[in-house]
Amino acid sequence: MIYRFIDNQGTFRVKDPHKYNLYFPLTNRDGSLLSSISPNLSGDIKKDNEHFLMAPVSIEDLRSNLLCRREFFLKTGGRSLRLSCAYQDTLEAGLLYHKIIKRIGALEIEILTFIPYDCATEITRISVRNKGNKEIKITPTSFIPLYGRSEKCLRDHRHVSSLLNRVYLDTYGILLKPTMVFDEKGHKVNEVIYYALGFEGQKIAPVGQFPTLDYFFGESDVTAPDAIEKKVKPASKKLPEFDGKESCAAFRFKEKTLRKNDTAEYFLFIGIDTAQENIQNTFSRFDSPEKIQKSLEETKKYWLKHLSALEFDFKDKNYNNWLFWVKLQPTLRKLFGCSFLPHFDYGKGGRGWRDLWQDALTLLLTEAGPGARSFILNNFKGVRVDGSNATIITKDGEFISDRNRISRVWMDHGIWPYLTLRLYLNKTADIDILLEEDVYFQDHQLRRAREVNRDFHHQSYILHTKDGEVYRGSILEHILVQNLVQFFNVGRHNIIRLENADWNDGLDMAPDHGESVTFSFMYAHNLADLCGFLERLKEKVEKVNILAELTFLLDAAGNSTQYNDYSYKHKRLDEYLSRVKNVSGDKKEIILEDLIADLKAKSGHLFKWLREKEWLKEGFFNGYYDNKGNRVEGKTAGQNIRMLLPSQVFAIMSGGADSRQIKQAWTSIKKYLQDKQLGGFRLNTNFNSHHNLDLGRAFGFSYGDKENGAFFSHMVVMLANALYSRGFISEGFEAFDSIYKMALNDRGKIYPLIPEYFNNEGRGLYLYLTGSASWYIYTLLEEVLGIKFNFGNICLEPKLTRSSFISKEIRVKLSLRDNPVEVVFTREVSKDVYRVQDVYVGDKKQILSKNNRYILKREDLNNKENLIKVRLG
Repeated sequence: MIYRFIDNQGTFRVKDPHKYNLYFPLTNRDGSLLSSISPNLSGDIKKDNEHFLMAPVSIEDLRSNLLCRREFFLKTGGRSLRLSCAYQDTLEAGLLYHKIIKRIGALEIEILTFIPYDCATEITRISVRNKGNKEIKITPTSFIPLYGRSEKCLRDHRHVSSLLNRVYLDTYGILLKPTMVFDEKGHKVNEVIYYALGFEGQKIAPVGQFPTLDYFFGESDVTAPDAIEKKVKPASKKLPEFDGKESCAAFRFKEKTLRKNDTAEYFLFIGIDTAQENIQNTFSRFDSPEKIQKSLEETKKYWLKHLSALEFDFKDKNYNNWLFWVKLQPTLRKLFGCSFLPHFDYGKGGRGWRDLWQDALTLLLTEAGPGARSFILNNFKGVRVDGSNATIITKDGEFISDRNRISRVWMDHGIWPYLTLRLYLNKTADIDILLEEDVYFQDHQLRRAREVNRDFHHQSYILHTKDGEVYRGSILEHILVQNLVQFFNVGRHNIIRLENADWNDGLDMAPDHGESVTFSFMYAHNLADLCGFLERLKEKVEKVNILAELTFLLDAAGNSTQYNDYSYKHKRLDEYLSRVKNVSGDKKEIILEDLIADLKAKSGHLFKWLREKEWLKEGFFNGYYDNKGNRVEGKTAGQNIRMLLPSQVFAIMSGGADSRQIKQAWTSIKKYLQDKQLGGFRLNTNFNSHHNLDLGRAFGFSYGDKENGAFFSHMVVMLANALYSRGFISEGFEAFDSIYKMALNDRGKIYPLIPEYFNNEGRGLYLYLTGSASWYIYTLLEEVLGIKFNFGNICLEPKLTRSSFISKEIRVKLSLRDNPVEVVFTREVSKDVYRVQDVYVGDKKQILSKNNRYILKREDLNNKENLIKVRLG
């Protein structure tokens, strides 16, 4: 690995970090300011897509665009030092701060950057120390280009929008407040202030500044600006020519002589606000070195406490520390969304539907109180009554149809809400949430984006009945809508339609005749698995009320023999979608026993169909049909093998594949998808196609990148989860361990984290914002360590191997209904796979249940301290 950990709290160091073109995220606890910073001080700072303080950056900007750097010049003698350049550098990063340590001749320089956990301002401290014997005279000047507008202005009226800029010079810095928000759909008065302030030592103000790029550069450029290289006098008051220009925070500090071991400190604050009074209050909070140091320590403590709700101790310093950062990743995605870091230059803020639900897996493992319940209830507001859903949720919890205003549907989106709800129910035993009522999302899209309602006019985006009343249905009804609709939404092969893509966004060109075997397996799983919770619900109620129109899809009694006929399903679905174009609001009473029988019939049919029709003689499952209706996987006419990893993962995870099929599929995965040199598992074999216009854009990508054959962390960790859950422990470990090995390998060239994927060279790309982190923690706790939640109880089924242990002990700390629980696994001998010998809760030995599991009752874990000891042998 390119870094080394220096403590037990995730802090790491990297020598010569400029070599790697990496970035590090900075934010506060509510994500009201979002930053990225690289070893050369590149990156950007923003509040949201409409408010960028620095210009938006993509990954290549980090090393090539000098106007996206938080530059700091030191003029010493006849030499000008740019602190963004590489010298003898070391990076130190922790929770959540970024520090560059430089040695330039006799000067030792530290550049510390962080965002206080409780404030929306980025603080930078530059410390300059003379380690030599001779005096050194320095003239310091900061240089931070200020963009101050929406992302779209980067390539749309960049210069014209700069004419709106108005700067105001403060004793300690600069305020940029454009007169208007430029938008040709309707210009608006601007209320936002982009600010940068600074001081030296004990609140010594800059002697002046160069507030515009023109004034700073003069007749030169960013590498040797006139403000640094010539005797340009800094401004102390505003000049008329400063308006309507690109602005910058270029503060000149007083010339200073450093004797041996003398240190000079400079502090910079940058942020976004709507009131000058707030900016002044922020400055007052941090206007001394002592206040800033105190805030830094408090910020470290906050993030450490935030991660303490779930702790792992494998007696392995590297693994323990690496897990700190993996645990943090779901929080970072909650705050950043799928945007706002340099690789993620396609987003406009907010999280995607799938991301929203999968990130909740870690949230539910760390907290399952009232906040988790309301979080789940709010998320179901994004479901449409046609079984589709809004695709983006904003930071404020509002739903948006599509980030790019495209009418489209991802066919797998109905899968994830149930899987998250399932974990919530098992963690809390809150079966009543199924009966809680919530609204539905409504917009211009009808019939799963096949029609557009041009008469749609109300702005609430909430489903109304034909009489204009807000309609509310139970959470159970929402789940049924998502899964029942999809059961009938099939193609010519009686497989659920691919529509505009599934989990693999790259399979986006088969909307007419594409079908997804892959996620048909998971819909079958959901229909069957839900029945277990309905059996528990029967203990409270015998009947439930659901939307009258939805009962038309509960047709198994007398009709299940017609499920082999795809045209029957088409007619049934078409009738339902016609009925819900204007919902009645009426509800019908359904006997739970009848509902369970219907879901089991549908699930049984779908599993049987998939298992028999889509198992290939090559020894793995076909997962897709393309837009011509052709089967995608298997042996081609040219004798090439086409195979996709997701097709096997979800057949296994769903329970659809039998043991024989799992064994053969694993053999095929090892043969066709495992890279013998890097050890990881690819998303697919090489289809040897420059494009595949009948399936998706993925196959136009270079092989080994993104959705075309990369080592996609999310799918690999789900492979591990699937194998573990079906009892294939050694196989599950091999898949699970491959992610950690690739992340630590020098070829990965990344900080401690799980990237979205590794490319052909083994390099990690798309950092921090990936659902694989949630699935990794979820799999580690529930499958590897076997600490499963079972309707409010804890069920112990560890699947630990010899390689899981560094010493003889593994410790896990978690919370159950706000009570701390510590589980200690100890081994007495070395074995390939361990089995539980005995379990104690405190001093009380637990009895093995009838199904060979240890079920620890919630009432026995209500103490202020709960110690569970598990002896393995």
